[in-house]
Amino acid sequence: MSNILEVDESIINKNLLLPENIKQDEDLNSLLKSFESPVASVTFKPFPGLCIKAKTDSNDKVFINLCHTSEIPPPVDITDQEFHALLDEDPPSWSIPMSVGYERFESAKDGIKCPTYDIAINTNYFNKCQKEKHFLTFTIWTILSAIEAKYNKTLNAENYVVLKNRKVTGTLHEHRVEKREAKKPGQLIAEKKKPLIEEICDKKTGDNRSKNEEESFVLLREPKDGQMLKSIGYFKLPNKLVDDKDIKVEVNQERVVVGVDKFHYLVDVFVPFSIKTDKVVANYDPNLQVLRLDMPVQLE
Repeated sequence: MSNILEVDESIINKNLLLPENIKQDEDLNSLLKSFESPVASVTFKPFPGLCIKAKTDSNDKVFINLCHTSEIPPPVDITDQEFHALLDEDPPSWSIPMSVGYERFESAKDGIKCPTYDIAINTNYFNKCQKEKHFLTFTIWTILSAIEAKYNKTLNAENYVVLKNRKVTGTLHEHRVEKREAKKPGQLIAEKKKPLIEEICDKKTGDNRSKNEEESFVLLREPKDGQMLKSIGYFKLPNKLVDDKDIKVEVNQERVVVGVDKFHYLVDVFVPFSIKTDKVVANYDPNLQVLRLDMPVQLE
């Protein structure tokens, strides 16, 4: 079940910090102070590439949409000789920029819902992987590691299949990432201790976010201890010119999407609890540029 919410105009110009939540809302003040100056970013919808079916350690299916875009920089171009040399390095001196999408569930042929991930890499590098299969194999292993690290899964790196007659499972979603320049070959030595995976993230929206990044939203629980009754979400919107009519909010039982199209703002997050979608209330304070979502949860 999914709800499209309208922002309650009755609270416009009112403060969102309600008395019963004043202790938890101290976190909001910290959040607002932590925002850095805007980081250049770009929103894109990647092109279909390859669909990979993998297995977890419990033999459950996982689908990976390896897609591509010119908005993500390519890795440093290396020769076959350099490629084989880096296999002996620990850690390797070469990283693959990629955007790791959120986890969603798509139906397999048998109707079972399976975890599915969109992983976007540079188009030119994707084309290179098509021609030079050892680069493709290495990239798939790297992607499996990225999913394991981000979503706490164990995937079988030896038991995957590139599907021949399918380029994508489900529908590819938009990504929002920091805008970065391609690295030059000379940077390879200087970055000897960099990890193999270089995830390109937009720190301002939280899209494709990693655990240690500052994000433009915070989710609080109420009460602080005991049975959780409600989650309160605060979303820092990107521009003072945002009007309540510009804000799009979609909530289903396990997912919250907040977007402002004209400023290319998108937060798309899955939550570890079940939301009562028909009880969600959205309020916006234009002075703080903060959207508040009150989301009662299903009791266990």
